[in-house]
Amino acid sequence: MFLFRHIFLTIFVFALTEVVVLSQVSDLIGWGWTILGVVSTAMLGSALLRHQGFDTWMRINKKLQKGEMPGAEMIEGVLLLIGGALLITPGFITDAVGFMFLLPMTRQGLARWAIGRGMMEAMAQKGSANGNVWVYQQTSGQTPPGFGSPPPFMNDVPRSSERVSSGDIIEGEVVRKDD
Repeated sequence: MFLFRHIFLTIFVFALTEVVVLSQVSDLIGWGWTILGVVSTAMLGSALLRHQGFDTWMRINKKLQKGEMPGAEMIEGVLLLIGGALLITPGFITDAVGFMFLLPMTRQGLARWAIGRGMMEAMAQKGSANGNVWVYQQTSGQTPPGFGSPPPFMNDVPRSSERVSSGDIIEGEVVRKDD
C-alpha cells in the first residue's frame, strides 16, 4: 500500500507540473501553437522511434547470431519503449524525457550506466546458446555464492561437446495415443 501511495503521488505531481507547463507555454504562444507543438513532437518522436527501434533490433540480432548476450541493446529496447510512450503523452516535459530516451547518444549512455550499476551474466554451459538463462541482478557489493555457475539441476545436462552424435543409437519406444 505504501508503494502505491508513492507511485500515485509521483504521477499526480508529474501530471500537475505538466499541466502548469502547458498552461504557461500557451500563455506565451497561444493554445493553437501549443497544441501544434505537442502534436509535432509526437509525430517526430514516432518517426525517430521507428528508425531507432529498427537499428536496435538489428544490433540485437547481430549479437545473438554471434552468440553474445545483447544486454545493452535489450536495455536500449526498454528505453525506446518508454521514450515512445512518453512522446505519445501530451506535454513538453514528457517530450523532453522521451527524446532523451530516443536519441542514440543519451540512450546508449543510460544503458551503459544501467549495466554498470548491475550485473548481467549467463548461467549455463559456456559457448552454447542451448538452455542459457540470462540474469540481470542489482549488485549489493558482493556476488552471491555460486552465481555465474550452472544451477545444480544443470549438472546432468550434457555439454555441447558431449551431445549425442548422429552415429549413436538412442533406445526407447514411441507410443502414439489418439484421442
